[in-house]
Amino acid sequence: MNTKVLNELSRQSLRALAASLRDGPLSSGLTRYPLQQISGSRASELEKCLKFLAEAGMTSSQVALLVEAVEDATADTPNLSDVVDLVLSGPEVAGVPTSDTLAILRRLIDEATSEVLLVGYAVHQGKQVFGRLAARMDEKPELRVWLCLDISRKQTDTSLSQEIVRRFAHDFRGKHWPGKRLPELYFDPRSLSENRDKRSSLHAKCIAIDRRVALITSANFTEAAQQRNIEAGVIVKYPLLVERLVGYFEGLQTSGQLVGCSLK
Repeated sequence: MNTKVLNELSRQSLRALAASLRDGPLSSGLTRYPLQQISGSRASELEKCLKFLAEAGMTSSQVALLVEAVEDATADTPNLSDVVDLVLSGPEVAGVPTSDTLAILRRLIDEATSEVLLVGYAVHQGKQVFGRLAARMDEKPELRVWLCLDISRKQTDTSLSQEIVRRFAHDFRGKHWPGKRLPELYFDPRSLSENRDKRSSLHAKCIAIDRRVALITSANFTEAAQQRNIEAGVIVKYPLLVERLVGYFEGLQTSGQLVGCSLK
């Protein structure tokens, strides 16, 4: 695309280009020196772009308006590093930053003020993994915490679905949840189907804080996954995307595709 270079110049270069086109050296025609001053090694690309716009019938003032619009749009576009970052856990590799998934999880929880959505598949040694979340609930009475977890029927289990859910709730309260206040808990009832071909798993693993930041990860909510395993994930710090993530699980819950499990 002939105008691609405009999207790749810095905001400072775009401002200088617009000023030069409006009433500076480039207002009277294209010359190499001001283009090099403005865009350095991209001068040839920029020259081709400006020639293309001129041949399309645009005046220098009109091109200046276009450049200013690109600069304004760039100002509203966040840097990638401000929106998403990798969370890699496991043995260290030279030149590749790694982190402790559990430490990241706890840091995010410490920032929560209104809502925490936690979605997970496997839970083990939950009192250690969920300790900070339970403490945050006690610190913040207004904090809503809702969990979406996998409650599944084991291959040889012929119990009623209600009994499997009751046992899960009993084990969760006694073995995995260390706090005084209890979270809301939801599950996919299809995972309890007696027909193996119709069973599903709630296999997603993520946590969303106040609908503004989320960690999406391969790590289950177990001590091994959070601290010892090789795991990969991303932190998303773009509220629009986080809102979509939370909205999906909220939609599953309100439509009855995820159902509640009483922990009381």
